[in-house]
Amino acid sequence: MSTLPTVEEFEFHGWDAVRLSNGIIDAVCVPEIGGRLMQFSLGPHDYLFMNPELLGKRFSYEEHAGDGTIANWKNYGGAKTWPAPQGWDGAGQWPGPPDPVLDSGRYDFTTSDDSVLMTSPIDERSGLRIRRQVTLRPGSSRLQLRLFFENILNQMIRWSIWDVAQLLCSTPDGQLNDDCWLYIPTDPARERPYEIMFGDDNPQYQLDAESGLLAVQYQGIVGKIGVHSPAGWIAFADRRAGFVLCMQFPYEPDAEYPDNGATVECWTESPGAPSPIPIRSPGYILEAEVLSPLLALTPLRLKMQQVIWSAATCPAPIVDVTDVGCVHRPLTVDVANGMANAQGVFGCFLEGRATLEFMDDAGAIIDRVELGPVSPLQALHVDARERIRDGTHLICLRLLNADGADAGTLASAEPSKSD
Repeated sequence: MSTLPTVEEFEFHGWDAVRLSNGIIDAVCVPEIGGRLMQFSLGPHDYLFMNPELLGKRFSYEEHAGDGTIANWKNYGGAKTWPAPQGWDGAGQWPGPPDPVLDSGRYDFTTSDDSVLMTSPIDERSGLRIRRQVTLRPGSSRLQLRLFFENILNQMIRWSIWDVAQLLCSTPDGQLNDDCWLYIPTDPARERPYEIMFGDDNPQYQLDAESGLLAVQYQGIVGKIGVHSPAGWIAFADRRAGFVLCMQFPYEPDAEYPDNGATVECWTESPGAPSPIPIRSPGYILEAEVLSPLLALTPLRLKMQQVIWSAATCPAPIVDVTDVGCVHRPLTVDVANGMANAQGVFGCFLEGRATLEFMDDAGAIIDRVELGPVSPLQALHVDARERIRDGTHLICLRLLNADGADAGTLASAEPSKSD
């Protein structure tokens, strides 16, 4: 049976923190430094960057505010939630970081059996109070982030919920790891697949014109892009270590998004890299950023954006993400001499079993074949040779959770006859 989540308060590098664990993934939240999710781990692998120079350190409101420039920002690392758009031209833009309230303020928190809810102080400048709820489920490598913006002013305000994760891109000996990648599906309806928001177009940004998949290969160059991505997912991969972190989010096709329609943004930096603004990077960092539509909040109203993090062991590139796993090599089914050969490579977001289902053209299951156990800690390599069942129209790769209940479809394919 799956291990139920545990939630415990503990000391983390000198901070008061909360750890959530379910035996597969661990999440460490530090409310007192901006409600951050400071670490997220699958088994032995840590995904998030943590600034070693600031571990356990606390600063006053005045020290966090500094002179208001990025050079004075206390960049702890981890993942946090900000208002977007960012800017310094007027009240409708968030002029941070630094920000001594939303980014670095002491958040209140409450816990339950499977979650922690962190609540920011009131920020008069933006008119916001932010809540971040982190929840785990048993038997799964999926973490649910529910992000709330509350209008605390007596007037209408308009913001996008902007969630920013700093992902670790260094080798075990602390050097730059240029085999870290962020995969972002682009919008084929757009003339430009991505917008340069900071810096220059550079070799980090690699577009597969046929699939429309943008691959950002981390090379430590300072720069930022925005992408209008309608697919509702992005995937970060440390290909050297073999671990993947996928993020899923809702996409609203008729909504207005900030920054020329960006649903996803990616920032990269590294120590000593040339930059037109004074950035003293504390490490090798790739930021994966997810944005909600611009939300009109009337006084005292609350709006929410959900982002799901899912971790797996899987080769990269990642070409698709579902609720139960990610796809490296899509499922194919070749039929010859009455035998179906099903192949594909996947990452799984749960502990359980995989099956192949033979389905007719009405969607009814003709037969089911067991493929064996699955785990987020092991890539799923499908190479099954089975007799083709009469009337088969579609073959589905489905996952069952630990108690045998159907968890969902990972992939499907129509059989094709070989010559």
